[in-house]
Amino acid sequence: MIAYFPELYPDELLYSQLARYYAKSSYLAYTFTAQDLFVSKSVRPDIEFINEYLPEALQLITRNISMGELVEKHTMFPYYGRFLKRDRRKKAFDSMISMQGNYFNLLPLPKKDKNCCRYLRYCPMCANEDRVNYGETYWHRIHQMLGLDICAIHKCKLVNSSVAISGNVSPTLISAEMEIKQDEKPEISNNKLESNIAEYMMMIFHADIEMDSDITVGQFLHSKLEYTNYLSVRGEQRNISLLHNDFIEYYSESDNINIMELWKLQKIFTDDRCNFYEICLLGFFLNIPVADMVHMRLPETSQQQKFDEQVYYLHEQGLNYPEIAKKMGASINIVKPLGEKRYGAIHKKPKNPLKSGSKAKDWQQIDKNTLPKVQDAIKQLQGDGICRPKRVTKNAVELLLGLPSGRFKYLPKCRKEIEKHVITQAEYWALEVVWAYKKIMREGQVMNWKHIRMLTNMRRKDLMTCMPYLQNIASIDTVQKIESLL
Repeated sequence: MIAYFPELYPDELLYSQLARYYAKSSYLAYTFTAQDLFVSKSVRPDIEFINEYLPEALQLITRNISMGELVEKHTMFPYYGRFLKRDRRKKAFDSMISMQGNYFNLLPLPKKDKNCCRYLRYCPMCANEDRVNYGETYWHRIHQMLGLDICAIHKCKLVNSSVAISGNVSPTLISAEMEIKQDEKPEISNNKLESNIAEYMMMIFHADIEMDSDITVGQFLHSKLEYTNYLSVRGEQRNISLLHNDFIEYYSESDNINIMELWKLQKIFTDDRCNFYEICLLGFFLNIPVADMVHMRLPETSQQQKFDEQVYYLHEQGLNYPEIAKKMGASINIVKPLGEKRYGAIHKKPKNPLKSGSKAKDWQQIDKNTLPKVQDAIKQLQGDGICRPKRVTKNAVELLLGLPSGRFKYLPKCRKEIEKHVITQAEYWALEVVWAYKKIMREGQVMNWKHIRMLTNMRRKDLMTCMPYLQNIASIDTVQKIESLL
């Protein structure tokens, strides 16, 4: 039985918390600790991620933190998962929350090298500060980022411990306090560029992940090349060789920065590679702010769209193709096909589905017939009090009914019905909280904030945000009981 369990420190690896627990408990051997922590006592503690824990152990681990926050703030998931495509990122995140090992097949983990072993690393200055602030030191996540060899805070070189990040060592838990010497002399790095990159990477690593964002890192970085020498005048072709040459030259004076090959750079832009270190190097080189890197957005109108519209405009003003090409600084081989509408999807008028000849559809009747199905779909998404509620959106209803994407632009009654049920994020959180409350009560579990948090994956500040909306969907008694959990 677990009688004592330590609190997590800022940026601490979950493995580190478990190692501190083992070091301060009275177990005679590691195997007894494993029996109390893990579903399988023979499992090797995962240093960078999570294992499958026993219910009692999981309850203590998540007593003040949700599983989602644990994964995002106390494992290396942000390093390996931040720049994945949305579906793969969400699958990896969900598999970690459910403590299922298939996330290894989803995350771009480094290939194992039989001749090279990775070790937990530490910063001597961080260790000294930890001992002053907390009475002990611990394993920090930011020191384990591949490619980064200096501490982003103190700018001193990171030191390898003897704790191997390997599947070939005996299972155990080794705390940083036991491993790191007292008052070890740090070696300060004088390379300003490396220091700036380390800080840049740390801020991106620590930022919240937009789990539902469907903008890929390749699309985003391509948009950041617009109106530079690295894109063609129309903006559709990249001069990847020039970009790579300038990239190499920019980092050539720093011996400790690993310069990626041309093929790796190409794969980043095609979304076939999502290495955190390489993407951060590229973002820093392109002078992309941290805020933009963690909240990736695409411009409303791309360089290609603006170019095409300008060609159409000049053509309508009476200029011929050679004149337009000269004015736009482009080849006539680009301008002329545009004028002839070989690329004219932007310029073409959309077809009216009401005027499609013998194959015309009666959209008014389809709209009328589809409306009851839409209403049923909305009820399914909102939940029946037992099933977890989902947000009502046009995409969600289309998926549920198996309709083609964009169908509701032809069905005004259906679209209006959906729009009536669109809610804000705070209103949706309120629905989730009430659902979780009723589920806990129905199953006879202990009613507390931790159980609410584990079911909804919400943070305390999210609950505070949605409190004003609870009274609209729950009884006064229920609202008061939920408020008492804070």
